[in-house]
Amino acid sequence: MRVALLDDHALMREGLAALLESAVSGLTCLQCGTLEALLNMLNSDAAPALVLLDLGLPDVQGIEALQRVRELDAAVPVIVVSADERTETVLACLEAGAAGFIPKTANFEQLLARLSGALQGRIQLPSHLGLQLGAVPSAPTFSGRQQEVLQLLLAGLSNKVMCRQLQMSESTLKTHLAVIFRKLGVSRRAEAMVVAMSLGLRMRLGAQAPESGAAAATAQPG
Repeated sequence: MRVALLDDHALMREGLAALLESAVSGLTCLQCGTLEALLNMLNSDAAPALVLLDLGLPDVQGIEALQRVRELDAAVPVIVVSADERTETVLACLEAGAAGFIPKTANFEQLLARLSGALQGRIQLPSHLGLQLGAVPSAPTFSGRQQEVLQLLLAGLSNKVMCRQLQMSESTLKTHLAVIFRKLGVSRRAEAMVVAMSLGLRMRLGAQAPESGAAAATAQPG
């Protein structure tokens, strides 16, 4: 499995790459110091199955980096790794298509544990994220089609891309999303991600995911 690690601090980038590759069998970290380098990589044969993206880059700042990655490659999951863990920043990233958010303020062991969890498909979000949600429901059941939609939702895909991948109309997709949101007790994407994390739902990272069983294709609690 190839993972792109985008961070302009070489020491942080190289240290995380070495730790992740030693901790996860079969993992290759592709390192980028600029958004331009990542965009070129996404256009190549060495495109990653997952992107770990820092928001503070020398050639683009903030959420624009995430938006540009999603515009170029709408399918690859992108997890933001940033020191800016304000609630508004995290929610903006989720609404813009991030598949998770890992704060850099964690110590190195905690950061490694969160990154390793992300590589296993586990939803990663800051524990302090302050959304006023109702009681989290017990693990709901989804139809086969709803599971397909949920997987793409957890990966951060836009409605347009989900329609294209699932070959369904926008109205049909919105109907599925409405049912999924109702079963999760939420009304928007960011809330769905928070509940998905609390329920232990996992996202699919592709056929080349590590053979841990945790990153397998499933929308069931794990």
